[in-house]
Amino acid sequence: ALPFSVGEVQILHPLTDLCYGYATWIAGNKPDDQRVLKTDFCLLDKHGKVLVRIKDFISKPLYQESKPHPAKGSSSREVGLHSMLPVWVPLHKTREQEVLVSESSRILLLGKDQDHLNWVRKSYANTTLLPIPITSSMAAIEATLQANTFDQLLWISPDVSIVSGNINEGEVDMIGEQEQGVLTVFRMIKALLQSGYGNKVLHWTFITGTTQPVRIDDQIQATHAGVVGLVGSLSKEFPHWHIRLLDVDSLSLLTAHECMSRERDKQGDGLAYRQGEWFRPGLSPLLSLPPAAPVYKQRGVYIVIGGAGGLGEVWSRFMIENYQASIVWIGRRQCDAGIQDKINELSQVGEAPVYISADATKFDDLARAYKKIQETYSTIHGVVHSAIVLQDQSLAQMDESRFRSSLSAKVDISVNMEKVFGSEALDFMLFFSSFISFFKSPGQSNYAAGCTFKDSFAHSLARRHRYPVKIMNWGYWGNVGIVTDEFYNKRMEQMGIGSIEPQEGMLTLQALVDSGINQLGL
Repeated sequence: ALPFSVGEVQILHPLTDLCYGYATWIAGNKPDDQRVLKTDFCLLDKHGKVLVRIKDFISKPLYQESKPHPAKGSSSREVGLHSMLPVWVPLHKTREQEVLVSESSRILLLGKDQDHLNWVRKSYANTTLLPIPITSSMAAIEATLQANTFDQLLWISPDVSIVSGNINEGEVDMIGEQEQGVLTVFRMIKALLQSGYGNKVLHWTFITGTTQPVRIDDQIQATHAGVVGLVGSLSKEFPHWHIRLLDVDSLSLLTAHECMSRERDKQGDGLAYRQGEWFRPGLSPLLSLPPAAPVYKQRGVYIVIGGAGGLGEVWSRFMIENYQASIVWIGRRQCDAGIQDKINELSQVGEAPVYISADATKFDDLARAYKKIQETYSTIHGVVHSAIVLQDQSLAQMDESRFRSSLSAKVDISVNMEKVFGSEALDFMLFFSSFISFFKSPGQSNYAAGCTFKDSFAHSLARRHRYPVKIMNWGYWGNVGIVTDEFYNKRMEQMGIGSIEPQEGMLTLQALVDSGINQLGL
């Protein structure tokens, strides 16, 4: 539940000696009131003197529970597993999709590219370039922002080209480039919040370059795709900020006026521009996956980064039971009692997984693990990225180390996994991602940023390798892994989302791996 309204606030004395809070919950009489919390508060000093009274403080659920839609003759809600295919739908231009941004508006371009500045000034002459060095602290960015006045903020990804054409992703230090992309954007958000903009209306446009697989022939530049997830969560946490997110193939056929005149999406979803046409993202139900030749091998050798985690363990069990697979787990922790118990349990159904302790966010660690694997196995048939660091927190409260931790579990491991194992003659490479790539939930900006990068990076690899590269955007696993506590169960229940169970999840994943489809949401 989030704060919704307050009836009355009485400030009787200063809050300098605040020591206690006393709350009285007021129950509603109507059935609809059961999920609406109404409270009176008294704030007290150490002697019990009332400093402030807050009357009729009302909280309401962030997610309204869906109403059941019973079938004829049935009172139960229809439930089932839903496979969703991410799609991009052409957007037909209407006046309702445009907003007026005056040519005299003061635009503050956050970046350092002179070509980008020249492009913006063709539409908005009153544009100022504000360089944000990657070494800038939040305090330095805050001071710089406070020294400038503006009507609109604009951030253009460093790899967005003025002319058509794409850079070679293989020559880019993707991990290092996060400093100029999603991490710089994170610091700018924090600086704006520290400057008092959290309670103000703010207009901010983000432009990225070909991070999304809109058309089948798109050459994906995944480096700054994490910005998509971060901005999506930001839009939900600060709905009074007018944020638009645009992904373009180049700026050659566009004007800054056309970009900044696009209506924002209140859910934080971006629009994509490809060869003169705008697209919006969507999800299309997929009733069944087309049958194809099986990819999993009997007695195959499979590497699972994060294998000792919940989903990694479920996949390992499926492969050991059904394919007598040899499984190697790579994880950051030393092999403790908990991991050993999982290994012992799986040894009851087949060959026990081998555990190698290595931090896959570090290339040298993962390379050493690879050498160790080669001492035992001459061939590797598949590699799975199943690692996750989930540290939910609002952007207002999150510090950079927390943001980095969750981000690197997706960005650094994905990049290092490709460097170490990408040249192997694999049968497949598999990325476990999340439905948050589509929802970009509030309070999960770090995880959303990591997942949107991971998805785009996997799509870029699919164009580069002969073997299939697959992305499974998992929905909610209520009985497995990191989100099995009561908080997540209640949160998902309120949203009308049920839990994926191991057998149905693994069978759908197998169908995805066997199919000609690269990405699926379940």
